[in-house]
Amino acid sequence: MFQSISSESLQILLAHYLEIRRGGRLPSRGDIDPLCLGPVLSIIWVNEYEPAAGTFRYRLAGEEVNSVFGGSVAGRLLSDFIIGERFEPVNNNFLKIIGEEVAMLASGPIYRCADRIAMGERLALPLSSGGRKADGIIGASAMLRLADLDAVSMQEQETVFIPVEELDWPAQDIAVGGSGD
Repeated sequence: MFQSISSESLQILLAHYLEIRRGGRLPSRGDIDPLCLGPVLSIIWVNEYEPAAGTFRYRLAGEEVNSVFGGSVAGRLLSDFIIGERFEPVNNNFLKIIGEEVAMLASGPIYRCADRIAMGERLALPLSSGGRKADGIIGASAMLRLADLDAVSMQEQETVFIPVEELDWPAQDIAVGGSGD
């Protein structure tokens, strides 16, 4: 099954990412222009890998992302707010993004917090503080609706990874399959 990125907000993020990926190098946080991402800022999040912790520290998150977790996630480790059985799959997906320099598109259930599951679409893209090796991620999570815990499972999420050098815009078709977060 082939599916294009359906969220206009995620399309804006991808277009900007590809613009700042000059010469094929991975962009850094400093390359990101918030003015180009205005309509997307409330759903954007940025993190960087902390090897000593084996996980990611969030550097910023938009208002909608923070509201999902009941407060600001900036400065916090992923393990501080993604707990229990969800932490390992999320952390492993993020490690894959930076380790293999791939983009991740997830659709279906994208968040599970307390008594609800958010349905939508998530795009995550690798960043590099030094321009060579990925060590962080910029992402956006576009929520469409909330679902009852009894109505849907996080295992229903469809996730695909695409090598960054294979990304193309505006007509990037993405094969969706598998499971993850």
